[in-house]
Amino acid sequence: MLRGLLNRGVHATVALLLGAGGVALASPNAESSWIQTSENRFVDAAGEPVLLRGCNLGNWLLLEMWMLAVDEQVFPDQHAFETNLAARFGEDEKNRLMQLYRANWITPRDFDLIRSFGFNVVRVPFDHRLVEDEKHPGTCREDGLAWLDRAVGMAETAGIHLVLDMHGVPGGQSIDHPTGRIGQNRLWTDPNCVARTVSLWRAIAARYSDRPAVAGYDVINEPFGDMQTDVRPQLRTIFEEIYRAIREVDERHIIFAPAPLWGGHGFYGNPHEHGWTNVAFTEHHYPGIFGSPPTLRTHANFIHRLLPEKQAELRAVQTPMMIGEWNPVFERLGGGNLARRYFDEYGRLGWAAIMWSYKLLDRRGGVIDDNWHLVSNARPLEPPDFRSASGDVIADYFRSFATMEYVIDEPLRLAVTRAEPVAVPLPVPPSPLLVPPHDDAIPNWTATDIGDAVPGGQRLHADGALTVYGGGSDIWGEADSFRFLHRREAVDFTLTATVTSLGDTHDFAKAGLMVRSDLSPGAAHVMVHVIPGGRVVLGHRDLPGGRMAEESVEAVPFPVRLRLSRRGDLLIGEYAAGEQGWQRVGTPLTVPALAGPGPVGIAVLSHRREGLTEAIFADLISDHSPAEGQPPASSSRNP
Repeated sequence: MLRGLLNRGVHATVALLLGAGGVALASPNAESSWIQTSENRFVDAAGEPVLLRGCNLGNWLLLEMWMLAVDEQVFPDQHAFETNLAARFGEDEKNRLMQLYRANWITPRDFDLIRSFGFNVVRVPFDHRLVEDEKHPGTCREDGLAWLDRAVGMAETAGIHLVLDMHGVPGGQSIDHPTGRIGQNRLWTDPNCVARTVSLWRAIAARYSDRPAVAGYDVINEPFGDMQTDVRPQLRTIFEEIYRAIREVDERHIIFAPAPLWGGHGFYGNPHEHGWTNVAFTEHHYPGIFGSPPTLRTHANFIHRLLPEKQAELRAVQTPMMIGEWNPVFERLGGGNLARRYFDEYGRLGWAAIMWSYKLLDRRGGVIDDNWHLVSNARPLEPPDFRSASGDVIADYFRSFATMEYVIDEPLRLAVTRAEPVAVPLPVPPSPLLVPPHDDAIPNWTATDIGDAVPGGQRLHADGALTVYGGGSDIWGEADSFRFLHRREAVDFTLTATVTSLGDTHDFAKAGLMVRSDLSPGAAHVMVHVIPGGRVVLGHRDLPGGRMAEESVEAVPFPVRLRLSRRGDLLIGEYAAGEQGWQRVGTPLTVPALAGPGPVGIAVLSHRREGLTEAIFADLISDHSPAEGQPPASSSRNP
């Protein structure tokens, strides 16, 4: 049973009839419910702005094993799970069991519960394997499309919009498990996978072209590739093909252009200049979860700094945004109240906001911290061992999804439905420096702004400490932008310094020690650095113009001592903090592009297009062997 649902459903629905600034939330019950794009907002058929707020129906039409309380070491993805069932029971029985799973995981009562949160949209992730005819790749089968029909029908009955999301495309769009099968990633190398994806979307769009409850098509979920290769040029071409195919049969629904990891949307250019109509961008936000520390400062930087930058980019191309997945997760950081803050911030920008996720199972039961759900099993759960349990036991377990006792995250529901939000004390980040207050010449060192970094500076203090003011967008991808204070070329060397502080202009501001092959933006390099949250990272670009890779150590408190050294073929990054001795970051590297002498020094960046961060270094020690044709250099303390 769903505790507390009936006595709260009406209240919740009413409380969010108006969104930020009095903009109406969409309700898909009539012709006016068609959702379109207009400039950088979503609007109804009458051209009035609407807000879309909701959640994902994860783990329904594409399984993610962690959401099913199944050991990912045993079954890392849906493919492995279904392969096990087919091997044990045969293909027909496997299909019957999966039908039972889908029929009971999401039912009409779930849509009613979603409405009790005041939500008016769901995103429906599905696997291409659900709808694609294996005997005729690129074509759809009716029994698979019936599940999308079911989703659309329940949404229509509940008065909720939905976004159809191909979470796993033919061949896979990344190496990650949300594609349904780990490690495939063939979309970028196999033209047949592209053709199948295009064909499936044409068929799906033709089927739902006259259904206004469908807000639009999220055509490729998280097109990350192998996390290292830049897929943006291919993604632009593939999206164009999908767009054209959909527009052949459907001119009314929104088509969402996805962002790759770290990529933004700039590579698409201006949609209007391409003749693309009714197009919106989509990306996923998980600050404080992946790559950035789980602190209020992280969320403050994201809300106060990153969101306005993104909105400025969108205004320039007059295109709206859907945040297809996001979640602040941690109760200790505000939980439901922080989620409400995000809903309100996205609403003020006119963006659609769809949380991950509606429901998952957890062996512990109840509402827990680090929670990714609106509802979960109320009591501790022990799933059957799918490697040995009988077919009847598994079938009964799947049937139980429709009847088991669920617990609602009531604090979250209250937070997102109450008339006035409860404030979360997010610190207001300081304004970044626009001009360095000092630009001292440092004897025996040269200062260079690499790439398109705004001019920085440095100051040498009487006690030997060194402050470096650095701009630049990042040291990442194929090209860098940062402030570099470096000395003469060296062969073997050891460079040591203590980073006593680093301004928090961004979660990915950086301060550290680097060796490069040269001063060009795309140079090969190795860098050991720290970010404001205290993560120590060993990053490297092995080939000029190639993609970077990195290894890291979490939660290191300031001050952090860093050491970068080269002995023979090996480049080694190390750190020390508190009472601990030197520890390696990652593994020693051999980078042939750095075999010869190259500039060695201090690297600092703000991770902002405009403005500088401030990093303070102490106890700088440089010890290196001379480059060919240079006099020997003895160890030197401080610059």
